[in-house]
Amino acid sequence: MKKFVQALVIWMSFFSGACTAVPGYHVSEYGDIKIEDPPEDLKVPTQAWNLMEFKVAENADDHGGGGGVSQNNLIFSEVAVFLVEKNKGIVEGQALRISLPRGGGEVDLSRFIKDQRGSFYVGFEFPEFENATAKKVIFVSHARKRRIGNQVFGAGCNQFFDISEKFFTQMKGEGIKVNTTQNRHLSVLGGTFFFAAQKDKDIHLAQVTFKSSQHAPLFCEE
Repeated sequence: MKKFVQALVIWMSFFSGACTAVPGYHVSEYGDIKIEDPPEDLKVPTQAWNLMEFKVAENADDHGGGGGVSQNNLIFSEVAVFLVEKNKGIVEGQALRISLPRGGGEVDLSRFIKDQRGSFYVGFEFPEFENATAKKVIFVSHARKRRIGNQVFGAGCNQFFDISEKFFTQMKGEGIKVNTTQNRHLSVLGGTFFFAAQKDKDIHLAQVTFKSSQHAPLFCEE
């Protein structure tokens, strides 16, 4: 438990910072990219899955995300990702909106982030959050821990965090700001963001997995 709390504090520290109304990922124009590949099956810690179904976690066993009996209707929904550069020349096209199919999918950051030092913002749009009676955002890390200077980056393999409160605060502001120096952004974002919105007995779900095909050693083995 102590190690889990330490990992949570370390990981969340990279999402800290003052939230502002502008500019962040909220810009007037984006280059639109549509990814139509269906999402792959993901192994989700049971405790994380229970949080997304808005029930109390029962144990720490893993399952593939679809097991168990639920009284709710699970509906896979669409989600979009925004990548907007803070420093010039970081994001291909400066500002991108990446639309993913129902259920979400995978974003290979090596396709969209240039090999330069600088910062960019990450934002998400999950329309089902509107008018939802309950909302959850869970992050499951797929990034190995590594030390850069006196800081540890990456939360480790299959560590999960309920980031709902921090997430909604960040999305109202500038979004999640990350830096590309020594690929810090990959260690912070490397993993899967799960989105869950409850409306009556319907639970709308989507996920976004960030990876980099050019830097596989920074990520956990599948």
